[in-house]
Amino acid sequence: MHPIIARNIFHLQENLLGRPSFKILAELLNSETQSQEHIRQLQLKRLQQTIRSAYIHSPYWYDLMKSEQILPASITSLDDLKRFPLLTKETIRDQREKMVWKSGGKRIQLVRTSGSTNEALEFYTSSTREAHINAARMRGHQWLGVRRGEKELYYWGAPIELNKQDRIKRVRDWLINDGLTNGFEVTSERLKGYYEQWLAWKPKCMFGYPSTLVLTVTMAESLGLDLKRLSQCGLEVIVTTSEMLSDVDRQLISAGFGVPVYDSYGLREAGLIGHECEHGTMHCMDEQVILETIDPVTLKPTDGEGELVVTNLVSPAFPIIRYRTGDIVTLSNSSCPCGRNLSSIKISGGRAVEFVVTKAGKWVVGYSFIYIARSVKGIVKFQVIQQKLGEVRVKVVVDHCFPADGIEQVKTQVSKRLGGDDLVVVDIVDDIQPAKSGKYRPVISNVAEALYQDRNFEV
Repeated sequence: MHPIIARNIFHLQENLLGRPSFKILAELLNSETQSQEHIRQLQLKRLQQTIRSAYIHSPYWYDLMKSEQILPASITSLDDLKRFPLLTKETIRDQREKMVWKSGGKRIQLVRTSGSTNEALEFYTSSTREAHINAARMRGHQWLGVRRGEKELYYWGAPIELNKQDRIKRVRDWLINDGLTNGFEVTSERLKGYYEQWLAWKPKCMFGYPSTLVLTVTMAESLGLDLKRLSQCGLEVIVTTSEMLSDVDRQLISAGFGVPVYDSYGLREAGLIGHECEHGTMHCMDEQVILETIDPVTLKPTDGEGELVVTNLVSPAFPIIRYRTGDIVTLSNSSCPCGRNLSSIKISGGRAVEFVVTKAGKWVVGYSFIYIARSVKGIVKFQVIQQKLGEVRVKVVVDHCFPADGIEQVKTQVSKRLGGDDLVVVDIVDDIQPAKSGKYRPVISNVAEALYQDRNFEV
């Protein structure tokens, strides 16, 4: 589809869904060149609107502000935000129905996420919130020379999720120049097929997880596939998301595909937080979020480096105010050669995931298992462990919503993703402790680690 036609079709789709994404995009492209003081005033205005709306429409926030003696009219500066206590996943889990304003926009729906911390969470989203996320992502891609309507390949999605794409959605994706390749299960034979598909489709941008892209480059090299041919067919940039992108992995992916690699950072419950520009600076979405850092032990504010705390300014239906992310970052207001007056963020430590290798030789990316926590009720935390080929052990921490047949549901979901006769064992445990680094590891596979080190992709 011609890019201009595809862009207009996507524009029409957004309007039909009540998402003014392109209007917001135009506002973002204008505000990013304004002074930092102008952006701070915009943040204050939106913060005041968020708090006023939460006070009126959200029973949880009303009760909290009453107990903390906070009146919306008393919020006169960004510093006043610190009067609010920190918000945690546990609080959202317990108070979700008291936090939501179900008349606060169109298409309000409950979504479930588990992210790379392996802690499941349900929250509400709306057309308004999704429009701001879409606009922010479009802006980030435009920084890298990719406009909506040009061919973008999304290299992710397990077969179970892909099967949900009915004929209408497949046609829609074709009309708006979105491509989708299953990056959750990679084998040597599949990669050969993907390679030919990519050469034929000629995407301008590829979007995916660092772990999958690293595996793809390494496996392609062992198969004699020249991924650089994609750059000769139109591929100009790769954008990564969801996992930690190390300098080593960035260089490996870039060298393998022959194009620059840029990173983005966000949380499903908090929105898109940062996106790298053409100079490699990860700019914050300052018009949509207020970012703080705290000492994760004392919980006291820090000067730019510490645990990230997020306040979402564009989610009236489900206010997120001073939310602890658990991620360690460094915030800065230093200028960037690109000329945009947005602050910047650097992510410290890992949100890395691993693979599970099946007896049939499939490399199943760890993010595939995140969908299990989304599909089975009552899972609070999970961890997938593979110590030997042919056996996968799943640890789950559950609450009162976990169904009587929950263990069988988990086994079924895991088996579907593995796609073979690998043994699946499910253990209900009291808690799952983080690694020595302090980070949770959703997937631990000694098998995948050993095979990868030997560059052995066949079992």
